[in-house]
Amino acid sequence: MRSLKDLRPYQQRIATALYENDEELCVLRPGGGKTVAALTAIVDLLRDKVIRHAIVIAPKRVACVVWPDEIEAWAHTNKLRYSILNGSPHDRELLLRSWGLHDVILIGLDLVPWLFEQLDQLPANHMAWDLLVLDEASRLRKPSGVRAKVLAKHAHRFRMIWGLSGTLRPSGPLDLFMPSRIVTRGKLWGRSYAKWQREHFYPTDYMQYDWKPLPGAEEKLNRELAPLTVMVAEGEMPTVTPTIVFDRVTLPPEARHKYESMRRRLMAQVKDKSVLAVSAAVATGKLAQMANGFIYPNYDESERPDPASMRIHDAKREWLVDLIENAIGNTLIIYDYKADLEMLRFEIERDGQIFRHLGAGVTDKQAADNIADWNAGKLKFMGLHPASGGHGLNLQHGGADMAWISPCWSPEYWEQTIARIARPGQTRPVVVRVCIANDTVDALKVNRVHHKMSAQDAFEAWLRGWHADRAA
Repeated sequence: MRSLKDLRPYQQRIATALYENDEELCVLRPGGGKTVAALTAIVDLLRDKVIRHAIVIAPKRVACVVWPDEIEAWAHTNKLRYSILNGSPHDRELLLRSWGLHDVILIGLDLVPWLFEQLDQLPANHMAWDLLVLDEASRLRKPSGVRAKVLAKHAHRFRMIWGLSGTLRPSGPLDLFMPSRIVTRGKLWGRSYAKWQREHFYPTDYMQYDWKPLPGAEEKLNRELAPLTVMVAEGEMPTVTPTIVFDRVTLPPEARHKYESMRRRLMAQVKDKSVLAVSAAVATGKLAQMANGFIYPNYDESERPDPASMRIHDAKREWLVDLIENAIGNTLIIYDYKADLEMLRFEIERDGQIFRHLGAGVTDKQAADNIADWNAGKLKFMGLHPASGGHGLNLQHGGADMAWISPCWSPEYWEQTIARIARPGQTRPVVVRVCIANDTVDALKVNRVHHKMSAQDAFEAWLRGWHADRAA
């Protein structure tokens, strides 16, 4: 068990900043120790009777696994009485009736609407309104999101609100509004996203789907947000820099012909079926499937809700077989589609290995068991979907190798998924392999991810500079 003295200096500083501020955003890259810093502040606030209770809202698996693990792992936090608000509505309601029996309630982001239906019945001076902690606050960046709107509506009722995030603006400065709106109860930039957007951005297309910052707007927004944030200084946090290796495969001629047909004509003939894309956007998804070696056919959802994929080529399958046969260390394999998962399961079990994964269809208990077995070194391979491993999971103890069957579209998923193993506590060099089909949409994905994350890096550098100037 770790003790308080094991906290890094910047974690102590973050805990102090959280303790001292009713509204605070902690921006700390994955693996930096946001969770224990927040728990340390909660322990101190409870000890000093500043608060009576805290509610922590996090992505479901993070709330059910990561926060309990961190509470139990530290000597100064393991006396916290906590409850995980999970299970049936009846079970959750029973837990909520016993507020005095726990210091912290942990609840998944998926249950936010239900939670506030229950909290609405409580008086303004109830302990439930003392402190709200929003882990991975960037998940609330969409103004139209149901959970973000519910939190924005009720934020004013809390005495204290903290937001924790590894990548606060994964897709650009527009992501900043809703987390800041919730944490500051609208005091920073007002409550209207549309008004704020018009004041600081301009549309680049007729339909107003894409918006860019007005000249000087981005620096102005950063300057206004900076006093609300706490983060590490340059070089303060130990880094585990992964080595990224791009493995390129080439589509065989017949598969290339089908791919080009879909790209140019929005149609491809596969076996005895014509697969059509009704728009360029749909075609992009079909092209991503084809780059991976398969395509889902057109189908009538009422007749066939789960169509079987049709195989087009084996270029990535051959890459996967080679990877499995030559793997030295335990390897996380990142998949996107159900067809990828089926291929992964087949090839790993054919190699005589146990196959486990984190993704759709895995229960919370199964996920917890899989994570424990992975970290114990019992699994040579484990599948991971970025949406299920994008935030908060500590997988660095089980291995240092990762392989992506294809790049992903989301810069946030890309960084957060890699950070499951490339994080403090990792004792081995981290190697990330990414399989890219030449001259396909895979290249577009890589460009999107790296371009977006460079903007995130620039944002964090600006905030670090602002805090350094204030400290000088």
